[in-house]
Amino acid sequence: MVRDAIVIFDGTFDGFLCVIYDFYYKKISPLVIQSVTDTQLTLNEDEHHVTTNTEQAARVLKALHKKISDDAAWRIYYAFLCGETNKYMAIFEYIKMGFRLEHMVDSHLSVDCVRRVHDLARHTGREAHLLNGFCRFAETTSGVYYCEITPKNDVLSLIATHFTQRFMNQQWIIHDKRRNQAAIYDGHTYVIATVPSNATFVYAEGEQETQELWTAFFNTLAIEARKNPKLQRQLLPLYFRKNMTEFKHRFETHAKTKLEVVD
Repeated sequence: MVRDAIVIFDGTFDGFLCVIYDFYYKKISPLVIQSVTDTQLTLNEDEHHVTTNTEQAARVLKALHKKISDDAAWRIYYAFLCGETNKYMAIFEYIKMGFRLEHMVDSHLSVDCVRRVHDLARHTGREAHLLNGFCRFAETTSGVYYCEITPKNDVLSLIATHFTQRFMNQQWIIHDKRRNQAAIYDGHTYVIATVPSNATFVYAEGEQETQELWTAFFNTLAIEARKNPKLQRQLLPLYFRKNMTEFKHRFETHAKTKLEVVD
């Protein structure tokens, strides 16, 4: 017998895959799917708390690849990483439809859940692609290279995978300050760890001069007659720039000006 319930999971991708597992094997049909971080108090509603099990999650993931397609499995993962709210039910309905229609599910873009999953995945993929080119690393006193990002989507794992290939022999840290997480790479493998919100890193001697030289080069290279701010904003979102060496001084100057006005 199917049991309707508000389904609550731990917010991880494995946890979400276990939501799918519980639907098919425990007959728990979600009315709403919530992570523990955004759970809202409900009255007179049955709740089901999902237990994350890596073996069950692996079985579901294998089924996504086999019964739907490899592309669909990756699309589901990218959609899950999207920072938009109210995404879980759309992904859930997409998976249900995918198990029924198999690889043909992605041809039904007129269906809300299919279109939304495509949009969510595209949003995540675009941001990760841009950050692969716009991450700016600075050398610290320990010799580790450090980069700050504040992405809208949870793309840290996607970016870290890219830089393990690009800087495979260099130790580095990519710090997602929005989520207080960091990908830490030791030259062989990376791990994602929680970082305190007040964590600081000391830059190596000469790093400031290097950044100033790069900023001067960037400003000198620009051709005044060919400046196109509108196009630049389309190719390089404004919220990326506060973490980019060549734009950072503008944000710092702007912030200082605002403080002076307030004072």
